[in-house]
Amino acid sequence: MYLPIRYKIYIEGYAWSVSEKYILACDSVTLMVKPRFYDFFIRSLQPMQHYWPIRDKGKCKSIKHAVDWGNNHKEEVST
Repeated sequence: MYLPIRYKIYIEGYAWSVSEKYILACDSVTLMVKPRFYDFFIRSLQPMQHYWPIRDKGKCKSIKHAVDWGNNHKEEVST
Protein backbone atom coordinates (compact mmCIF):
# COMPACT_ATOMS: atom_id res chain seq x y z
CA MET A 1 0.00 0.00 0.00
CA TYR A 2 1.36 3.40 -1.00
CA LEU A 3 1.00 6.13 1.60
CA PRO A 4 1.80 9.62 0.33
CA ILE A 5 4.05 11.88 2.36
CA ARG A 6 1.73 14.38 4.03
CA TYR A 7 4.27 17.00 5.10
CA LYS A 8 7.61 18.22 3.79
CA ILE A 9 9.81 20.71 5.63
CA TYR A 10 11.98 23.29 3.90
CA ILE A 11 14.68 25.00 5.94
CA GLU A 12 17.14 27.34 4.30
CA GLY A 13 20.78 26.26 4.47
CA TYR A 14 24.04 28.14 4.09
CA ALA A 15 24.11 27.89 0.30
CA TRP A 16 21.56 28.28 -2.47
CA SER A 17 19.58 25.13 -3.13
CA VAL A 18 17.17 24.04 -5.84
CA SER A 19 15.34 21.73 -3.43
CA GLU A 20 12.90 24.50 -2.44
CA LYS A 21 10.95 24.40 -5.70
CA TYR A 22 10.91 20.59 -5.77
CA ILE A 23 9.58 20.40 -2.23
CA LEU A 24 6.86 22.94 -3.06
CA ALA A 25 5.95 21.01 -6.23
CA CYS A 26 5.23 17.78 -4.32
CA ASP A 27 1.65 16.93 -3.46
CA SER A 28 2.33 17.46 0.24
CA VAL A 29 1.85 20.30 2.68
CA THR A 30 5.08 22.29 2.79
CA LEU A 31 6.17 23.56 6.18
CA MET A 32 8.64 26.39 5.54
CA VAL A 33 10.83 28.12 8.08
CA LYS A 34 10.83 31.82 7.19
CA PRO A 35 13.73 32.26 4.77
CA ARG A 36 16.26 35.07 5.06
CA PHE A 37 16.82 35.23 1.31
CA TYR A 38 14.12 35.28 -1.36
CA ASP A 39 14.68 34.15 -4.94
CA PHE A 40 12.45 34.91 -7.90
CA PHE A 41 10.39 31.77 -7.35
CA ILE A 42 9.33 32.31 -3.74
CA ARG A 43 8.53 36.04 -3.88
CA SER A 44 4.99 35.51 -5.14
CA LEU A 45 4.07 32.66 -2.77
CA GLN A 46 1.51 33.38 -0.08
CA PRO A 47 1.70 31.87 3.42
CA MET A 48 -1.22 29.57 4.27
CA GLN A 49 -2.06 29.30 0.57
CA HIS A 50 1.15 27.87 -0.90
CA TYR A 51 2.94 26.81 2.28
CA TRP A 52 2.56 26.77 6.06
CA PRO A 53 4.97 29.23 7.72
CA ILE A 54 7.11 27.94 10.59
CA ARG A 55 8.61 30.37 13.09
CA ASP A 56 12.40 30.45 13.24
CA LYS A 57 12.28 30.53 17.03
CA GLY A 58 10.30 27.68 18.53
CA LYS A 59 10.46 25.49 15.44
CA CYS A 60 9.37 22.32 17.25
CA LYS A 61 6.23 23.89 18.74
CA SER A 62 5.39 25.55 15.44
CA ILE A 63 5.80 22.30 13.47
CA LYS A 64 3.75 20.36 16.03
CA HIS A 65 0.97 22.96 15.82
CA ALA A 66 0.95 22.79 12.00
CA VAL A 67 0.84 18.98 11.92
CA ASP A 68 -1.85 18.78 14.61
CA TRP A 69 -3.97 21.37 12.77
CA GLY A 70 -3.50 19.56 9.45
CA ASN A 71 -4.45 16.20 10.97
CA ASN A 72 -7.63 17.70 12.41
CA HIS A 73 -8.61 19.61 9.22
CA LYS A 74 -7.90 17.11 6.44
CA GLU A 75 -10.55 18.50 4.07
CA GLU A 76 -9.13 22.02 4.25
CA VAL A 77 -5.57 20.80 3.74
CA SER A 78 -6.38 18.69 0.68
CA THR A 79 -8.01 21.53 -1.25
